[in-house]
Amino acid sequence: MDNINEHIITRHLKEVVIVPEHVERTESAEFRKSKKRLKEDGHYRCWMCGSQENLHVHHVGLEWSLANIGDFAKLKEFLEMFDVYGYGRLLKNQPITSVDDIRNMMVLCQEHHTGVNHENGGSGTGIHEITFPIWLIQKLAKDGVHAVPQAGETLQEAEKTVKEHGSD
Repeated sequence: MDNINEHIITRHLKEVVIVPEHVERTESAEFRKSKKRLKEDGHYRCWMCGSQENLHVHHVGLEWSLANIGDFAKLKEFLEMFDVYGYGRLLKNQPITSVDDIRNMMVLCQEHHTGVNHENGGSGTGIHEITFPIWLIQKLAKDGVHAVPQAGETLQEAEKTVKEHGSD
């Protein structure tokens, strides 16, 4: 089988999403309760990189703005499979009635939530900026290897780490 040489993929994604009408977002009591529990349970650090700076709480399965068209039974089933903190298993017998349910929460630093690294021509590092499999390699790659250039890292620096470790 022939090897395919290391290469850079540049995509220009165009998403078309119809977001239903909704009220202006405010923190619900359930959202505040979920955030408090994440802190109490030791999860208040970025799920991606472990940072404790500039933290956001992300709706991981169903976005807040899409809640009006979401199927909460399907959300519950998904969150029992993609159970980042174990709450899906722990609360398995309880229905989900809100996107602010703790099972739908993931703590991310700003860089891995909405971050864009403008030093690399606007390449994204946040879950809202790039496709899920490419976002996820930031967590699953070998330590020090960045297939997605991180803040302050040039494309050439990231390419060098991939080249050094990619053929192990």
